[in-house]
Amino acid sequence: MKKRRKLPLNGAAWAVVREEVLLRDPVCVMCLKRGVFVPSTQVDHIDNNVGDYTDVNELVNLQGLCDSCHSLKTAAEMGKHVALGCDLNGQPIDPAHAWNAQKITS
Repeated sequence: MKKRRKLPLNGAAWAVVREEVLLRDPVCVMCLKRGVFVPSTQVDHIDNNVGDYTDVNELVNLQGLCDSCHSLKTAAEMGKHVALGCDLNGQPIDPAHAWNAQKITS
């Protein structure tokens, strides 16, 4: 079954949302975590679930990414093995990385 977004990515409503996100995030969010300044050119759905809920296109679920980071994130979401890199403190950026799992404390 093909995924369908509430706002078609070629529609006027999406163009307005996209512009707002790119103005808010002019630098790629993932690159910035690594201390690199690369312009955002893509708008990414942080939670890639495109189910029947309406908040998928809310600004809190959208982030500006460069082409490279957007491609890597999308590939990872499709189950491909990719390395998303580390932040300035050496912590993995990938939220699915074992180091980013919640620690159980007794």
